[in-house]
Amino acid sequence: MAFRNAGTPVWIAPGGIQSWWYGWGDDHGQEFATADMKTPGAEMVVVAESERKETGGAVSYFVTLKNNGPQWCYYNLQGGGAV
Repeated sequence: MAFRNAGTPVWIAPGGIQSWWYGWGDDHGQEFATADMKTPGAEMVVVAESERKETGGAVSYFVTLKNNGPQWCYYNLQGGGAV
């Protein structure tokens, strides 16, 4: 299932690193996320992704993003699962 414009958009400075977590209260299998950038000319990169199996069977997904510059970036998340 693809998703876009997820979460409240935030600003990140050039060279800054931020981590996010997301989930749906169940297990969606393999999921990936990246920055849904709102700032033209910005460059964001995924530093790390992971997931955690919760006690009730749900999965929490984690992604860490870095702003490669050259400017501040306003963004939130987009992504989806492997088909």
